[in-house]
Amino acid sequence: MMRATAQRMLGVLDRCFAFHSPAHIARASFAVMLLGGLVALLLGQDANWDLRNYHLYNGYAALQGRWAQDLAPAHMQSYFSPLLDMLHYLLMVRLPAPLGGFLLGAFHGLVFLPLAGIALHALGEREQRARLAPLLALAGLCTSAFLSELGGSMADNTSAVFVIGAVYLVLQAQSRQRAGNHIGLGCWVLAGLLLGTAVAFKLTNAVYAIALGLATVAGGGVWRHRVAGLALLTASALLAAALLAGWWYWQVWVQFGNPLFPQFNAYFQAPLSAPIAVADTRWLPSNLLQHLAWPLLFSLDPGRVSEVKMLQVLWPLLYLGGLALLLSRLFGVRRERPRPSRAVLALLVFFCAGYVLWQGMFSIYRYLVVLELIAPLLLWLLVERLLPAARAARWAGRVVAVCVAISLLGANGWGHEAWAREGFRVQAPTMDAPGQSVVLLVGGEPQAWRVPFLPAAARYVGVAGTFPESEGYRQAVATIVQSRKHHYAMLPAPQDKQTARLGRINGWAAALGLNRDGGCQRLEWLARRVRGLRAVVAHDQGGDRCQLVPRDATTQDAARLHERRIAGDGLARYGLALDEQSCVQLSSWIGQGEYPWQWCRVIAMPAAGAGSGNAEAGLAQQP
Repeated sequence: MMRATAQRMLGVLDRCFAFHSPAHIARASFAVMLLGGLVALLLGQDANWDLRNYHLYNGYAALQGRWAQDLAPAHMQSYFSPLLDMLHYLLMVRLPAPLGGFLLGAFHGLVFLPLAGIALHALGEREQRARLAPLLALAGLCTSAFLSELGGSMADNTSAVFVIGAVYLVLQAQSRQRAGNHIGLGCWVLAGLLLGTAVAFKLTNAVYAIALGLATVAGGGVWRHRVAGLALLTASALLAAALLAGWWYWQVWVQFGNPLFPQFNAYFQAPLSAPIAVADTRWLPSNLLQHLAWPLLFSLDPGRVSEVKMLQVLWPLLYLGGLALLLSRLFGVRRERPRPSRAVLALLVFFCAGYVLWQGMFSIYRYLVVLELIAPLLLWLLVERLLPAARAARWAGRVVAVCVAISLLGANGWGHEAWAREGFRVQAPTMDAPGQSVVLLVGGEPQAWRVPFLPAAARYVGVAGTFPESEGYRQAVATIVQSRKHHYAMLPAPQDKQTARLGRINGWAAALGLNRDGGCQRLEWLARRVRGLRAVVAHDQGGDRCQLVPRDATTQDAARLHERRIAGDGLARYGLALDEQSCVQLSSWIGQGEYPWQWCRVIAMPAAGAGSGNAEAGLAQQP
């Protein structure tokens, strides 16, 4: 019975996904794109930290031409290339939010098509390759890094579609070169255009551009064809990157004196940034042993390479399997296997070079999306070479299936909220004469996503945040403040998720009849026994109804006051202070998730001993 069921399932897969004809390929690709869009809807509205910090703002600012009006409201990321963020802004703001999320998830699913093409090249003439190729491509889409960003705006998945497309086209061009005496001009040029587009979208893809250049030389064929292919790939990639992103880097260079402002300012010496090479080195291995064992270390402790921990076993299995294969060759253990094809060798060069460059330059897990998409295919090929032929295919499939299952069970994301038709809403503050107003975004928390929904005539300036400020930057802030009459500050407010959580529990309690009469005693028992609930039972004035309320209602006021004190310390560097009695708390929403914030007037710092207002009295202004 089980065998018959398995046979029926294989028949369904064969009809839906096996690449027996162009119609099968189109049908399978459409199905995966549809699945990607549906999964994105199930995950919810994207609300990741980078979106709130700069993805939404950068797209808005580029479309509205604000790059010279505002000053670093999204910290140092304000000046990253906004090309892809413009698309994200249009999808997430100009369309109903669920539709935008579905379209982005569907586009991420498009990577299945070139990924399956890569598998077809790597599998060679195997009898089952029409079925294996799409299944291994689907396994690539079920890896941890890709799943964490599915339908999101963090750009790694979106740009991976272009990089994987370029890899497929390079393998296709190399195959044509080996088959005949021609270069394959169209494939090389199109591969370069896709690769240059990926780099224009996100500079970190430059490591894959270098790796693909090395793979081009390793692909076999006549040497002059290899060199010609590399030249065509490089030239078309540079052309695409220059046409798509060159305008942005030129504008930033003219405005600030550094095309990558504020990064690498140790070399460019732009006056508004500290003369340092800004790089996040906290994720890098710290010694030779860690470098050598890094895939094992970051798999055992995912926090070494990511703020979001994701469970996976793909990388340690690849690492240990590769070591086992290397040792077997060193000690003369050989199995009857044909030599790896040129396509497999080129893919290995791309994978290994990309990994080494990634580990040496970034070591940030989500930048591995491209390699992780290919990894199940390489793991399948690796297990096939390690085991006897009679068992190789069966065990290779089992190992890949285990990796997929663990990645699915350990999947994690970068932050989502329940859908609303409008993806973003911001409660409007009181602003006198926006054309004569400056709004200071104080602190390192992501706040710039609210700027597109505030008066466009105001100027928005980041202060006391993560931007590497120089004395020139502080002088620029002072000049902007002096140029306008009205000054305000945006600062964070504590997110009261406890009240929202208790609201949902109270809804369930009401549905079960636990909010009245004898049910209140059960609710009180629940409040006493469940340690993480942090709630007490409150009765209404009549005494016949009850609900859970937060145990300590004063913590929100204390947290607001704490944020103001931090903001006050930051503003003091510029000779400014908060007018505490003017401060109010406002609301904003991403999807259905509420993100409160504070709005205060800003005044010149009073003379020593004069005081700047009563902070505790300011809390009385909270609605």
